[in-house]
Amino acid sequence: MLTLSPEPLDDGGVFIDKKEMKRNDHVSSGDILSLLAAKDGYVSGAFLSRELNISRTAVWKRIAALKREGYLIDASTKKGYRLLSNEACYGKSGIQSLLKTEFLGRDMRFYESLESTNNLLKSLAHAGAVHGTVVIANEQTRGRGRLGRAWESMADKGIWMSVLLRPPLHPGNVQTITLAVAVAVCRAIEPMLDEKPGIKWPNDILIGGRKVCGILTELSAEAERVSWVIAGIGLNTHSTLEEFPLELRNKATSLKMNLKHGGSADRTRLAAEILNQLELVYDNFLENGPDSILMEWRQRSITLGRMVELIQGQEILRGKALDIGADGRLKVQLEDGSMREIFSGEISLRYD
Repeated sequence: MLTLSPEPLDDGGVFIDKKEMKRNDHVSSGDILSLLAAKDGYVSGAFLSRELNISRTAVWKRIAALKREGYLIDASTKKGYRLLSNEACYGKSGIQSLLKTEFLGRDMRFYESLESTNNLLKSLAHAGAVHGTVVIANEQTRGRGRLGRAWESMADKGIWMSVLLRPPLHPGNVQTITLAVAVAVCRAIEPMLDEKPGIKWPNDILIGGRKVCGILTELSAEAERVSWVIAGIGLNTHSTLEEFPLELRNKATSLKMNLKHGGSADRTRLAAEILNQLELVYDNFLENGPDSILMEWRQRSITLGRMVELIQGQEILRGKALDIGADGRLKVQLEDGSMREIFSGEISLRYD
C-alpha cells in the first residue's frame, strides 16, 4: 500500500464539507491574497465571493489559512478584510498569488520540512498527481543531487522545489527538460545579480565559477512514452560562506552573496518567477521543438568551447566541448581527434 506524507500547509485545520470543497476547489488562498494585495483598504467578503465565484464560507476559510501562514489580515464585520502588510510570507499562498501560469503550481504542496521534495512528488505522481503539480519545502533533510550526491538544503536558506510534468515526449528527448529548467532558473535570477549566471552542462548553474543551483531530473517511462518527469530544483538563496560545509566553500555560493547593491533574494517572488519562466520555456519547447531552448542554453553555457575532462569510473578522457545535441548530449572532440557524444548520466565533468 502506498502511504503519502500528511497534508501540507493549506486550508488544513478547518473542516471543509466535501461537496463545498469540490464546488470551491478551483480557488486557492493565493487568489484571495492577490485581490487583497491589489487594494489599499478593506475588501468585502461579498466582493471576494462574487469575484472568485465561491461561497462566503470558502472565503472565510481561505482567509483563515492565510493567517495561519503568517499574513496579517484585519477582519471587520462591516468592512470586510484588509491586508495589513504586503510583506510576503514564504509559503503556498504567497507563491501562488504571484503566479502567471496556466498549470505550473496551480496544485502546490508546501511543507516546513521534508526528506526530499523529489521523493514525495514521485509518490504523488504514481498516485495520479496532475501535470504541473509542485512540491516545495522550507528544508530538506535528505536532499540529493545527480549521481546520488547529498545536497545541503538548510531551512530558510534556499528554494527546494520539485515540479511534475507529463510531457508528450519520447523518453529519448527528456534530457531537454533539464536544459529548459536551467534556462528558466537563469532567467528568474539574473535581474538581481551583479554577474550573469552560467550553465555548466548538464545541470548546474554557476555564478563566478561557483555553484548556486542544481537540477535533478527523474522520469518514469515505457518503451515509447513518458509517464512523468520530475524536475528537482535546489537553489541557494540566503546561505553565507560560513554556512556551507568546509569542503564546499570554494565550490558553492548563494544569491545573497552575489546580489546587486540594495537587492534582495525574496524566495516567494523567486519561486513564483521560476515557475512563470519555466512554463514559458516548456510551452515554447513543445510548440517549436528543442531548438528554441538550445539557442538560449548555448548562449548561457560556460561549458561549450572549453577543454574538459570526462570522468567515467577509472577512465579520464580529455577534449574540447563543441556543442550540445537536441537530445541534450554533449559533443566533445577528444585529444585524438575523435568525436564523442556524452549522455549526462554516464559521466562527471570537470574543467582542465
